[in-house]
Amino acid sequence: MTCFDIGLSLAQKETAAVDCPNLHIVPLPETAAIAKVKDAFSGAAPLAKVNKRVWPLWLCPFLIAEAPYQRVFWLDCDIIVLRNLKDLFRFLDDGPVFTRENNAPEVTPNKPSLYGLLPIHRLFDPFEPRLNGGVSGWDLLRDSAVLDAYMFPILRACDDQRISEAISWHDQGALIWAVQKMGLQHRVLDSNIWNLCVRHTPLIQRPIAWGEFFLAHVREAVPSANLLHWNGTQVPWL
Repeated sequence: MTCFDIGLSLAQKETAAVDCPNLHIVPLPETAAIAKVKDAFSGAAPLAKVNKRVWPLWLCPFLIAEAPYQRVFWLDCDIIVLRNLKDLFRFLDDGPVFTRENNAPEVTPNKPSLYGLLPIHRLFDPFEPRLNGGVSGWDLLRDSAVLDAYMFPILRACDDQRISEAISWHDQGALIWAVQKMGLQHRVLDSNIWNLCVRHTPLIQRPIAWGEFFLAHVREAVPSANLLHWNGTQVPWL
């Protein structure tokens, strides 16, 4: 597993070195596109979550493109893998893989104005798919055109505030636009088990102790899901 360092503390790096021997922490790639995104959004208004920066929220496709693998699954850092990761990779055999939004699907679609600013010349439903950018799968050779389409609205948003304001949830809305542009709605997995929001599990009311047996306890509490996504949700802890 590779983790891009966009602000890890020294303590976090030391912990990872000791406890996570298969985790490779790499610096933020020095590409022109990433520099452009950082420059464009570093001055954006702060988010409600304290100390959370805006510019990293636009980086997802550019980091995927720099991954040191051909077959890649992007996982947001607030996702834990419970089981069956090998099964997820099998979905990559015949195309890219996307997962549904189940935290807030009602506010997932892009604003209608986006499609006037960045037209899509095919028949499509602008309110679908309601996907979540936290889990997506790619073959970087086969799916390069799709990844380019994912980057395109973000690069345009760097130069046009109207576009950035019309894109829903930063990189997630850009991914939705790319899926619509490329006609890949059928590549969104039907089941939520590959990107399940913790809000829809017993954990929301069942205190779990953080420590050595944390993962075992979560697996027991959530037996059906494979990947669990915190989505900023607060759950009770012991």
